Amino acid sequence: MDAQAFTSSYIKPSEPFLNETFRLPLPAAGFEHQADFIVQSRCGSTVSTNLIAKYGHTASGVRLVEVYKNSENSATGVFVRLLGTMALVKKGWPCLFLDAAVANVNPRSAAVEPLNTRTAVHMPGADDSARGRLFGMLTECCAAAGLEGSGTIDIAALPPFWGSLWFVRKEGFAPGMLALLRTAAWEFYAGHCLRTDADAGLDYTGVQQQMILKNSAAEYQSFLNMGLAVPVEAQAAFFSVLVTGIDSPLT
Repeated sequence: MDAQAFTSSYIKPSEPFLNETFRLPLPAAGFEHQADFIVQSRCGSTVSTNLIAKYGHTASGVRLVEVYKNSENSATGVFVRLLGTMALVKKGWPCLFLDAAVANVNPRSAAVEPLNTRTAVHMPGADDSARGRLFGMLTECCAAAGLEGSGTIDIAALPPFWGSLWFVRKEGFAPGMLALLRTAAWEFYAGHCLRTDADAGLDYTGVQQQMILKNSAAEYQSFLNMGLAVPVEAQAAFFSVLVTGIDSPLT
């Protein structure tokens, strides 16, 4: 190992986004960029790259973390890609997560299929009234845009405080749907924080433990079922960036 080469060339920072063409607009004005993170794994013929950015919205006190991710098997061409997945949090209020995925594989059967675009929204720790208003607003937003196929689901593996998830699926590549729902989710969350009182004792530990320790293992298995080898360590690192700082969102 050459000392001069090591000194001049060792681990240079890479670009935070593979191609700005595929980046969705932020859901509102007023966000200030704070940090970028890259989490990447290679396992067999699967490479999973997470490009994550953190923003602070000073006017509202809300933190936004968004994710652009590609988990792809180079041998089979199967992929699952996150296109603007968001985590929103303001200290004293429950988190809001919006998963935005584009894939060419069926998550249940693992069959290769034409591109489809999926969004899932969850607000763990929220009361039923707030969650109901959020899901109702998203359903109305879809109806106004002519989007069908939305609904809610309860996942038995999630703890009771997590509550239901809202979802919608559209065949084909639909970045416009993702942009629309990102904006709608932001507007709801910002308004919810304005209309309701903060819970000074709100403990985010349950969300953090669930995401980092349990959801990472569940997603490892889900990827494996689709023919993608994304190590649990990489999933845990990805979730850690999403939720580790939620108890001090603007730092």
